[in-house]
Amino acid sequence: MKYQKEVSLGGAWVKASELKNGMKAKLVSEAVPQPSSFTNKDGSPKTQDVAKLRIEGLSEPFNCSLNRATINALVDAFGEDSKEWQGHVLTIETEKVRVGGVARVALYLVPDGYEKKDDDNGYAVITKKGSPTPTTDPIQINDSDIPF
Repeated sequence: MKYQKEVSLGGAWVKASELKNGMKAKLVSEAVPQPSSFTNKDGSPKTQDVAKLRIEGLSEPFNCSLNRATINALVDAFGEDSKEWQGHVLTIETEKVRVGGVARVALYLVPDGYEKKDDDNGYAVITKKGSPTPTTDPIQINDSDIPF
């Protein structure tokens, strides 16, 4: 049997419900893919991108799962290598959401000069301030492709 080494970050997890919009934070580690407690349709574990987050006014860094909107903003602001995301001041934004019918608080990390808004499909995106809201191209469907 072959095994692969798994890298995981130990320590406490951030509780987004205990944070306030406008708080400042910095990533203090690279993002590391880790198995999530959620599963794919085939039963395999989903992965999440986790980094250590130091939050203004708190003494220890916390593990933080980075959502896609945050990752896209960090890539846009600081580049594709998560090593480069460390040490920059980020603004915390939280939002109440429903995940699988359960109320949760989503955590977004917004770089200076960026803002969180919704795209034309209602998805959260983080873009440079003053830039147009991203749009998705409508799917083109030919009437001949519709079976009825």
